[in-house]
Amino acid sequence: MSGKEKSHRRRAQHGGGHGGGAHHGGAWKVAYADFTTAMMAFFLLMWILAASSPKQKSAIAQYFRSEGPFRNGGGTMTGNMKGGMGLLSAPISNSIMDETQSLEMVARDLNEAMAPPTEGAAGGAGADSSQGKGVGGASDLKDQMSITLGDDGLVIEITDDKQDELFSVGGDTMNPKFQRVLDQIAAKLNGLNNKVRVEGYTDARPYPEGVDYSNWELSSDRANAARRYLEKRGLSRDRFESVVGYGDGRLAAPASPLAPANRRITITVLRNTPIKTSVDSAGAGPIEAPDTGFQPFGQMVDPKRSESAPTDSAPRTPGGYDRNER
Repeated sequence: MSGKEKSHRRRAQHGGGHGGGAHHGGAWKVAYADFTTAMMAFFLLMWILAASSPKQKSAIAQYFRSEGPFRNGGGTMTGNMKGGMGLLSAPISNSIMDETQSLEMVARDLNEAMAPPTEGAAGGAGADSSQGKGVGGASDLKDQMSITLGDDGLVIEITDDKQDELFSVGGDTMNPKFQRVLDQIAAKLNGLNNKVRVEGYTDARPYPEGVDYSNWELSSDRANAARRYLEKRGLSRDRFESVVGYGDGRLAAPASPLAPANRRITITVLRNTPIKTSVDSAGAGPIEAPDTGFQPFGQMVDPKRSESAPTDSAPRTPGGYDRNER
């Protein structure tokens, strides 16, 4: 065998040429894709945890403490985590997550119902006039309405403004536009069995001396008026957990006690399964967290509030009572 033939055979046996290593040339791409996917999931998890309050993290942790994730042959985790409560010491039902999803759906549906119709839908033959823009339209109060989901439940708050007040001046006669909003709320809540709490608030403008009526009675009367209207629209009497009037004791804009944002009605759809909070490392009690509301569906409606709103300068009666701003 010549030297040329021997050299050619050695190159063939050792996989010489550009074809060497072709059997593993794409493996690194698969490994790199798996790595980037895992890192993306990790950073998404970190972002969600950073945006959650301690109470929200507790609710998520309690979901995984229940038997659901470990059912059908799954493992069981025991023991105490340093500085906190045992991982499985407070199991709860998965109904918390199910109820949260139901309340989220109600919030989305209500937000869509409050949105102004499109130009094509407004002119349609079968358009729902109760949702239409114009006189008596519920969507006219969209900017005065906020929806949040927190530990207590779904909180729906409707506030006054100078153009659209919820009630008559100094009374409990409802604005027709506010009635349309309550129509939408009642329609969405009729499919649930959760208890409902209704709260009324006023601004800090006092009544004149000698008048046997105050902001306490006014806020209570307005909350009761909203409750009666919801009851007429299908919510049974036993659905209401409480009806409360706070007067001017809980101002939404303390820096502007006469601002329209202080005059409001709050309807809370209470959770059937309460969310328990974690205890701190010393076992002193629940961890306090800012009541910012859990909003996985996003900020639906931004209420027009301003704590720096200027005080109103409408004409007053001789007794000092402003007939245009209550």
